[in-house]
Amino acid sequence: MNVFSPERCEAQAASSSAVVCTPPGAASRQPEWRLLKEAAARFPVNRVQPGGVPLPSSAERAALFDLRTAFARDAGRTARLSRTFVHGDRWLAHVDFSKTHIDDDVLTLLHRLACAQGVEARRQAMFAGERINHTEGRRVMHWLLREPVEAGVAEPLQPLWREMDAVRTAFLDYAERVRDDASITDIVNIGIGGSDLGPRMAIEALAPYGHTGKRFHFVSNVDGDALHDVLARVEPAHTLFIVASKTFTTLETMTNAATAMAWFRAAEDGRHADRLGEHFVGITTRVESAHALGMRQAFPMWDWVGGRYSVWSAVGLSLAVAIGATRFREFLAGAHAMDRHFVEAPAQDSLPMQLGLLDVWRSSFLGHASRCMAPYAQMLQRFPAYLQQLEMESNGKRSSACGELLDYATCPTVWGEPGTNGQHAFFEMLHQGPQVLPVEFIAVCRPQHPWALHHELLLANALAQAQALMLGRDDPDPQRCCPGNRPSTFILLPELTPFTLGTLIALYEHRVFVSGAVWGLNSFDQFGVELGKQLASGLAPRFSSGDVQGLDASTADLLTRMRAAM
Repeated sequence: MNVFSPERCEAQAASSSAVVCTPPGAASRQPEWRLLKEAAARFPVNRVQPGGVPLPSSAERAALFDLRTAFARDAGRTARLSRTFVHGDRWLAHVDFSKTHIDDDVLTLLHRLACAQGVEARRQAMFAGERINHTEGRRVMHWLLREPVEAGVAEPLQPLWREMDAVRTAFLDYAERVRDDASITDIVNIGIGGSDLGPRMAIEALAPYGHTGKRFHFVSNVDGDALHDVLARVEPAHTLFIVASKTFTTLETMTNAATAMAWFRAAEDGRHADRLGEHFVGITTRVESAHALGMRQAFPMWDWVGGRYSVWSAVGLSLAVAIGATRFREFLAGAHAMDRHFVEAPAQDSLPMQLGLLDVWRSSFLGHASRCMAPYAQMLQRFPAYLQQLEMESNGKRSSACGELLDYATCPTVWGEPGTNGQHAFFEMLHQGPQVLPVEFIAVCRPQHPWALHHELLLANALAQAQALMLGRDDPDPQRCCPGNRPSTFILLPELTPFTLGTLIALYEHRVFVSGAVWGLNSFDQFGVELGKQLASGLAPRFSSGDVQGLDASTADLLTRMRAAM
């Protein structure tokens, strides 16, 4: 087997075009893909007959890779298959993937595949401001939002950095004024997708750093119950509404915003109507549209920031109000530290590279169509939902960036709940189900609360579940037997602060970039999402007219039944 050569891969990246980064196409064309398929025959793979019985016989399964045997034979496995991200004089994240179904040969092949697919060249193109989102002709520069100094970016991008920095300073100054305004007790964030999931997750994760005099509410769903519930708990004179929509045309967001504005104008016999402009702020690429609706304050976004990558921008205004400008900049600094690690660390030491390659291996070669997220930190309870958009909207695709239909699986389904809650819900399936589902644990060493016993029990459970998945339990009763040899990864943070949360989110962003680049995808468009929006806009008027002409029989019948019962 040829040894992976980081020098050759770096040379390839250095020689890539400074004008355009050509999409690599399907990864299965590479010779490394065939070698990885052959290597996968040595590992447990999710292959199931129509009746649900695993195909390999007991003897065949016994000959396959087993984590227990791997650890028994290799005292250095954990050291080789773990990585620690150190920034300055402190460590910020530790990743242990030694309990994953992988060995050194497979890891070498994965790095060779990444090199063949031009991952480092594509990374370089992203940080150079090239238009790697070629289907929409856009740059991909969410990383610029956390760049602290102009000198840190290439000279051609410095005008964009200055523009971004001016907006960053402006919205953080505005956040401080809101924090100091005792008359504002409630912040209502109206947005959906990245305009909701990121700020909501981060505010909950950083609750110990939050402003004690403010309450934060999020309205995303177009279901009127969501907005009705929030408006019943706030008063117009004491509420700031943040309306975040990239285009200011998002159906759910603009419907909710229009209803909230109508409520504001009518409340208390209209006594606050002339102050609407002070209580609504817009976040959008179309600032003039926000002003046209009567919002006096609006902060711009840019088309080079995708919604699912926008928490670092003014979309994070609610977070900035919650934790303050200084801590928001710490949040940005943590992400920037991971940016530099991703750019500068050798491929073998890069956390995003290792995790992204693992995702390719597990999904495309081992048949792991699902990954369970198990954050053993209650403050990260919204993190799995955040990752669902980040990962599945980015890499949930069946065609390459060149338009080829792919002959391999890409992004897995991402789901999960905080530990220890998940143990009492779905861990039975993880331990005993016929399908192997990898689990990703996240644990935090130092808690924000004062109760040591609680935290020791929490961490003990996280360690025990990872250990139990690997070791299993023999029992003559099949119902009590846990087969073990179930894979997991473990991510450890020293503490959950604005800085480390920024680092963690950026780690996952770049991990998604790596796996998407290896798969040959454009991870930065979302045409599948748009189809449903288009169909909904055509169906909505039919609820008034009752016209079902041209609809399929099922949709026509359901619409008719809905109208009759409304």
